[in-house]
Amino acid sequence: MCSPFLVILQKKVNIKTIEDFIEVVPTPLKPTAGRILIAVPFFNDDFFNRSVVLLTDYDDKNCVGLILNKPTIHNINHVITDMKLTDFVFAGGPVMHNIAFGIHNFDRCKNATMILPNVYVGYDDTLISLMEFKAIATLKYKFFIGYSGWSPKQLENELHKKMWVVSTADEKLILETPPEQIWEIAVKQLGEDYSHWLQIPENIDEN
Repeated sequence: MCSPFLVILQKKVNIKTIEDFIEVVPTPLKPTAGRILIAVPFFNDDFFNRSVVLLTDYDDKNCVGLILNKPTIHNINHVITDMKLTDFVFAGGPVMHNIAFGIHNFDRCKNATMILPNVYVGYDDTLISLMEFKAIATLKYKFFIGYSGWSPKQLENELHKKMWVVSTADEKLILETPPEQIWEIAVKQLGEDYSHWLQIPENIDEN
């Protein structure tokens, strides 16, 4: 049974039936490194609710991503003790909270892999020093504790269940957009078929 809120919202956005309202239109894009997964708002998973996940690895054996919009209350230097950076660290996912991951726009890091233009995954001591001394004004970065991982075919199953839609991203969305705006902006970029998602409250079960 649909909540009264969904019935009211269905009329507000001028969609004929509840089925039309909750139908998720998949994008033609396939998951691959450098693309993002946008959480469908009808699923209230405690960890992934309204998350946007950047896929960093994707093949037959590995599917790994980092949640871009779940900042923690902790500074990097409180979590990674040998760093002097005081930026807050993000929760990359529910797996391996003893491992730190970094993404940035620095193109001369030997331990980094480019997954998008101006977006690299991985870091080394030289890059950390540049960050700590603020040596490059245009350097942007995020650090994560933990990651999001799927076993073979698990993500495909979740896509089939329409828990996610696949989309594209760029440096601006990943490294420059405030985390509280990332999901909304990513949904807007999907187009008109998804615009009613923006009217749905974050905790839909409470309405």
